[in-house]
Amino acid sequence: MTESEQIQIRPVASGEEAVAAELVTRVFRQFVAPLFPPEGVSEFLSYATVPALEQRLADGNLFLAAWSQERMAAFIEVRDLGHIALFFTDGSLQGKGLGRRLLARALDICRKRKADMERLTVNASPNAVAAYQRLGFEPTDGKLTRNGISFVPMALAVNPDRGHT
Repeated sequence: MTESEQIQIRPVASGEEAVAAELVTRVFRQFVAPLFPPEGVSEFLSYATVPALEQRLADGNLFLAAWSQERMAAFIEVRDLGHIALFFTDGSLQGKGLGRRLLARALDICRKRKADMERLTVNASPNAVAAYQRLGFEPTDGKLTRNGISFVPMALAVNPDRGHT
């Protein structure tokens, strides 16, 4: 990402779920799937299908994306204004602050909609724990595995008046 690239962060609209599914699936296959057994890969991919995303968007989950020109560069889904269900950044743009900007926007929206928000949680894939720690998240438990998916539960303390701590 260069300084001249314009990044737009906005809600994902109905009809854009396929674009989000493609980004999530591509980045998952590149960075996470190699760490999971076939059962975990299958379980995750069933969660990231277009119909599954369409249903969760219709159910009111927060879907935000960062767009670089016409391309979705990063995507975040927040369930119940308190749990990150999906958070993926295109591999070529990781480590450049795009995810941090997307998370900050998601937190702003969550705090406006849920004034008593105290924390944002995530079940981080083991290879993403360090990235979440750089964003201020702390592990709340050790590594767990469910349906072939390994993750580390993490939380970010949020002060409703001043952002995250």
